[in-house]
Amino acid sequence: MSAKSKTVVLVHGGFVDGSGWRAVYDELTNDGYRVRVVQNATKSLADDAAATRQILDDIEGEAVLVGHSYGGAVISEAGTHDKVTALVYITAFAPDKGESVNSLIAGFPQDGPQPPILAPQQGYLFLDRAKFHESFAGDLSDQDAAFLADSQVPWGLEALGGPISEPAWRLKPSWYLHVTEDKMIPPAAQASMAERIGATVVDTPGSHAIYVSRPDVVATLIRTAAGDA
Repeated sequence: MSAKSKTVVLVHGGFVDGSGWRAVYDELTNDGYRVRVVQNATKSLADDAAATRQILDDIEGEAVLVGHSYGGAVISEAGTHDKVTALVYITAFAPDKGESVNSLIAGFPQDGPQPPILAPQQGYLFLDRAKFHESFAGDLSDQDAAFLADSQVPWGLEALGGPISEPAWRLKPSWYLHVTEDKMIPPAAQASMAERIGATVVDTPGSHAIYVSRPDVVATLIRTAAGDA
């Protein structure tokens, strides 16, 4: 099966929605790939994994499953689907069995930049809008970063606390985009997770919003995974 016969399924992370994948979508579809974008409610990990599996059920043939940030937890849970041949983590969480995003965050280094997450509001989290540009989207323009900050999606505490049942990365080959200037997921934590899952790692400078700022780099890694899996 050729790489381009596989469908690429893109899974977004917390605080954002699937529209942020537009430039990556354009890169891949212009190159002949079929692409689907999952719109997670980010209320619970179980619901988001179910939404991803629904897309996988609907496609024909094999799939490359891509997750950014919290989306890494989603693909770790949903990626056991029999159509998935490869997992691609874009500066993403990669929990093991029984772990959650929360438990991974608890082990992150405390001596570097800390995400400006506000106190929970009715069971949901937001980032401080005044600090969004610096922390989440440092390599985007003021205008683009402001749009992301002002269009934040509430991130549910149940999504952060949802434990992984059977991590797909133990069954499927994985790739990891290690983003060296990320101020949301520390680069050292990214490297540790990538090593633990046995991923093929590519390094790049950039912010947590690398999928928006460097869609060419993200798309290149996805193409590699599609061809090698």
